[in-house]
Amino acid sequence: MPRHFVSKKDVKALRDSLKNLGITFPDKAVEVDERKGEKCYFVGGKPYVYVSASMIPTLFLLNDLKPENGSVTVDDGAVPHIINGANVFAQGITELDPKIEENSMVFIRNNKKQYIAVGISKKSAAEIMAEKKGEAITLLHFPGDKIMKTFY
Repeated sequence: MPRHFVSKKDVKALRDSLKNLGITFPDKAVEVDERKGEKCYFVGGKPYVYVSASMIPTLFLLNDLKPENGSVTVDDGAVPHIINGANVFAQGITELDPKIEENSMVFIRNNKKQYIAVGISKKSAAEIMAEKKGEAITLLHFPGDKIMKTFY
């Protein structure tokens, strides 16, 4: 189905789902592109939200709206690995939202506060900071991944 505008009811449902992630979705016209069970919602021509088995805010949305909740900052040494799809290790984390729980969605950014990836935390913020070692976040979305190749 070609890209088309979404009804106000569907935009409200999308907005409510993103509110659970701590993201306030803009009050603008929204388009959707559906392909083989996958959807991508667009705002202003940019892919903002990908939906398949779960809902994933894209880097465009994160960098435009700059959510503070669920953010994890990584050092400059970790950035090239993460943008190529490597999971995040606790050693590379310099700052994180203390409210992060195990299995929650997190938004990874560099030291310049630019969002570079989306992932799921394997541990709570307290555990990550206490142990300071091992894999802490499994990536779901990063530059050049399937979402970006398919919808951008």
